Amino acid sequence: MDSENDLAALLRRQDGVISRAQALACGLSHAAVDHLLARGLWTLLWPCVYLSAAHARGPRVRVRAASLWLGSTATLIGAGAAWWLRLLDEPPDVLRFAVPPDRRVRSRAQVRVVRRLLPGRRSIVDGVPVVARAYAVVDAAAELGLRKGAELMDRALLSGRVTLEGLQRAHRSRLGRPGSVIVAQLLVLAAGGARSEAERRMHRLLRDAGVGGWFADHPVDVPRYGRALLDLAFPAARVLVEIDGWAYHRDLPAFRRDIARQNALVLAGWTVLRVTWHDLEVDPDAVLATVTAAITPSVGA
Repeated sequence: MDSENDLAALLRRQDGVISRAQALACGLSHAAVDHLLARGLWTLLWPCVYLSAAHARGPRVRVRAASLWLGSTATLIGAGAAWWLRLLDEPPDVLRFAVPPDRRVRSRAQVRVVRRLLPGRRSIVDGVPVVARAYAVVDAAAELGLRKGAELMDRALLSGRVTLEGLQRAHRSRLGRPGSVIVAQLLVLAAGGARSEAERRMHRLLRDAGVGGWFADHPVDVPRYGRALLDLAFPAARVLVEIDGWAYHRDLPAFRRDIARQNALVLAGWTVLRVTWHDLEVDPDAVLATVTAAITPSVGA
């Protein structure tokens, strides 16, 4: 009975995935495992790795099965690691695992194996060996590219689960690997460059579209607030475009000051639009359409 309970508990913990070695450790014989497979109660996922018919297949099953197949020396890295650490909402189509350089194992469908010595300590998260968080974020950002990599890095920093210094160290440890140039760009943005880059993009977007009547860093005196320096203002239309970088740089005191300033501007008759680096990277046409729609009534008046 204890063996049966141990087996049931293990299957629950591992989303229904189990290896033959684990089943034997719970008291099953090789013949008993083969019998479960023959009856369709277990399904073969990878060599000597099975899924109980009582559990549905899903992303977590993919990760566990690949990890059990590759063994304890394999470490989940990249976007798969970021997802397992709950820093990404969706898992990648292809999982990546790092193994020691002397291991001889080949990649298979949806699982890519790389031979790599990993820096820092790995951790066991829900039973799966996973690379350190900072390395997972940097490696995933290199895999995802500039746009999605920026979203991941911004989110991870904002959550406080990684630090900028930790990401920089992780980047230095993987210099020369694919995506290093993208990660270097992202770290410059994370260090405060996102806002200035967003300002340059916004100015260029308006100039290229032939939109005039705006001033950058425009000073105004706002009743019940005082002097305010506006990021990008259309004084004739009384439209202000506030340009932000990444959410990581918006701490609570700054957020409260921005709210007080914005409320005072709205009461003074200004329309306030907020634009972020992410907006300009993902859909600059939508940003331009919003701004032109806001200033159009005054143009036609």
